[in-house]
Amino acid sequence: MSGDDFTPDKALQEIGRVGRRVRRSSRGPGRAYLFVGLATMVYWPAMFLGGHPLPLLAGLGWIVLTVALCVYWVRLRVHDRLMRRINGPVSAAYVVTMMLPFVFGVWLRPDRPTAGWTAALVALSVLAGLPLVYGGLRVMRNR
Repeated sequence: MSGDDFTPDKALQEIGRVGRRVRRSSRGPGRAYLFVGLATMVYWPAMFLGGHPLPLLAGLGWIVLTVALCVYWVRLRVHDRLMRRINGPVSAAYVVTMMLPFVFGVWLRPDRPTAGWTAALVALSVLAGLPLVYGGLRVMRNR
């Protein structure tokens, strides 16, 4: 746009266009939140209940996922206000809830896991992924 034909209506249209572009840019982080939240719900049972190659594959997959997400977040240039506002609380809640299945699986795992222990691990795994699922849905719903 040149400065000669920049009317107030065109200025408002441009503001709206930029606002839509910024909101669209947060869809990617919303999807990333959802993906990692759902992956968390599968990760912990795979780590503590899976047979020989499964924990190794889950651990390697988690490392790859972590590196890919770090690269993605560094390359991401635009965030909307909602993304900036919820990122800190959602990340903090995720870190705290991730500790629950870890502590439960490492220090409270019996030699032969019972059905009750397995159900508790699955429940804690779902709880661990919920902050990111919530954050992802909230970001993606805000259009």
